[in-house]
Parts: sequence; C-alpha cells; structure tokens
Amino acid sequence: MEFLNVDQAALLFGISRRTIYRLINRGCLNIAKFGNRTVLKRADMESFFIAPITTEIDPPVQEFPGIESCYTITEVQQRFNVSSAALYNLIQQFGIAKYAIGRFTYVSKKDINLLFNAA
Repeated sequence: MEFLNVDQAALLFGISRRTIYRLINRGCLNIAKFGNRTVLKRADMESFFIAPITTEIDPPVQEFPGIESCYTITEVQQRFNVSSAALYNLIQQFGIAKYAIGRFTYVSKKDINLLFNAA
C-alpha cells in the first residue's frame, strides 16, 4: 500500500501511535487528512526510519606511563595540599587520565605538574 493510516504505520514500523503523532506535530512526517482520517505516505515513513550509517570512533586510550611516572591520588593530595573532592573535580574538568592498578589510582606526574604549575 502506498498510503497508511496511523494504526497501520504504527504496526508496520513497530512504534506507538503516540510516537507517530509526536513526529507529525514536530513536522518530521507529512500527512494528508481525509475527513477525520490521517494518512501517511509509506515512502515518507520508510525514508524517515532509515538510519544513517555512522561510524563512531572511540577516543584513543592513553597508555599507562608506568608507576615511576605517576603519582597516586594520595600523593597528589599531600604534595599539593588539595582535598580529594577538589582533586577529582580538577581531574575530571581537565580530562586527566586515571589508571586503576591494584588498589591504587594513579595519575601522570606530567599532567598533575602542569595542572598545579609545579616543576
């Protein structure tokens, strides 16, 4: 069938009638009215639901630089006199990589020294 009513379209595409009406109200789907009946063009529905092919590229994972090149979280707190909450906020805000090895969490000395302007 070239044209579908809302019930047929919902059944065919596996979505609720409410979703179809929501798409109509947003202007995503064109409709025609015949009295009280709302009909949709099947080709319009099919083109709307074709998912664009996208390839998501994961950001590169930073390699662990080695324990000798890292501070533990506790070392950073003691060395720079910062609370754990403030430190975690800074780490998150500046996108500094954390490495959980065993029971310790490490951060790169280079990143932390840049963050706190330490030599």
